[in-house]
Amino acid sequence: MRRSISAITLAVAVGTMSISIPVASAAALARPSAGPGSPGEFGVRLVDVPVSEAENPRALAYIIDYLPTGAVIHRRILIVNAEPRTSRFLVYPAAAHIAAGQYTGYSGAARNELTTWVSVQHPEVTLAAGASAIDMITIKVPRGATRGEHYGVIWVQQRASARTRTRFVITEVNRVGIRMYVAVGRGGAPPTSFDITSITGRWSPGGQPIIVAHVNNTGGRALDLNGTVRLAHGPGDTSSGPFRAQQIVTLAPGQSWNVTFAAPQSLPEGSWLATVTLVSGMATATATATVLLSPNEVTQAALSAMQQVWVGLVGLVLVVGAVMGWYARQHRRRRVPA
Repeated sequence: MRRSISAITLAVAVGTMSISIPVASAAALARPSAGPGSPGEFGVRLVDVPVSEAENPRALAYIIDYLPTGAVIHRRILIVNAEPRTSRFLVYPAAAHIAAGQYTGYSGAARNELTTWVSVQHPEVTLAAGASAIDMITIKVPRGATRGEHYGVIWVQQRASARTRTRFVITEVNRVGIRMYVAVGRGGAPPTSFDITSITGRWSPGGQPIIVAHVNNTGGRALDLNGTVRLAHGPGDTSSGPFRAQQIVTLAPGQSWNVTFAAPQSLPEGSWLATVTLVSGMATATATATVLLSPNEVTQAALSAMQQVWVGLVGLVLVVGAVMGWYARQHRRRRVPA
């Protein structure tokens, strides 16, 4: 199962208080750390896909739909308990947002407009070791719903507590989830499109060549960008790749961010022709640019920056000196007797 938002495991030893934080990445199963209970795993995946999104790979992993106001949809999810014991799970919606290239689902049943439209058939599910169950998610869009795309997450959460010798209660919270991209509007669905505006190369401090593609979301739906870069016409007319993106980048409409690719440290230094191909669902874009991959570029950039700083400082000193000289002359004139 590779179709869920990642779990978060957090053990807190502060009286009886438990804490949770936002999560943004993708994973298959929740893997609890060593804590109050025995180590184990549980997971969740989407069972239903809308006919309109049947060919969209993103719709296999996330709840994605474009709905008019007043519409009602149902989506089944499969919850799997791979732990060696009977476990109780909470199922609930929470708010999410997209920023800095990440999809972040908030914990603690944080609310937004979308979560008020969502209901869960079984908010609590108890499963024996190795068992699974189907739960039903219903999304009912009200007549006065705000148009545009709304983001949320369906969390499947497990809690376990244990009291220490010092009488503190340690609470461990693990959760996995499924993203929701629900757009509201009339007529046809907004287009999904994006542009690769630039491709550059740099050298990481650890000595690894990095290719960076800057992307703008020019469409009306969110993107989950992944892809590859191929390098050609390098030193000695060599080629290398393809190299996959270091992580999936999520962009809301109008947002932009960098997709990065790491090449092997053994890659020869010099000029390369980089071809970047990015995919989000059924949308694809390709761009090509010449990049210079050399650690000397870092040094030259640093020297150029230092030169600009020194030029600025010298200019500032000259301006201050001129102002002080003018002030001194004016002061002497005022003291000369008539």
